[in-house]
Amino acid sequence: MMTEYAGELLQSIRKIQGRWGWYLFLGVLLIALGVLAIIYESTATAVSVIVLGTLIIVAGVAKLIAMFQSRGAGHVILLLLLGALDIVVGWMLIQYYAAGSLILTLLLAVLFVFTGFYGFVAAMWLQLPNYGWYAVLGLLTIVLGVLLWMQWPISAIWFVGFTVGLYLIFGGVTWIAFALKIKPAASATSRPVST
Repeated sequence: MMTEYAGELLQSIRKIQGRWGWYLFLGVLLIALGVLAIIYESTATAVSVIVLGTLIIVAGVAKLIAMFQSRGAGHVILLLLLGALDIVVGWMLIQYYAAGSLILTLLLAVLFVFTGFYGFVAAMWLQLPNYGWYAVLGLLTIVLGVLLWMQWPISAIWFVGFTVGLYLIFGGVTWIAFALKIKPAASATSRPVST
């Protein structure tokens, strides 16, 4: 039983190793998209807000479907209200994506300030190992939130697109590192074993 599992695991690893080129391609593609998102940050911001609105609409539709499937349950009205609210908010984000990016950027600035403050206070209060790094991270998060807030509403034009671009670039670097890490293993496993 254990040898059968080990054989299946080895076969799965070999499949992944055989596709290292696709992972490398995905990494390069993500980096290219990230660079484009940073270059055209206002367009990337608009697209990101529209995609967010679409996802919220999909979540609202899923809640309405769940409502119809749970007839007779006490939470049907709650699912109806939440689903309708998701659809309305998502539609408003799509229709008024500029205003949506303003609100989203302001909410992110507030989130950064409060999250950073909480992280700093928790690090200083608990003083767990390496708490100094957590305190510095908290302070940097507060500074980011304050800077974002001070540049608002101008920051709403570029911040979301810039952040999405950075996310895509870091994701691409991660996939490239993964592909390069499994590539030597793929060439090593393809060599015949000498006896």
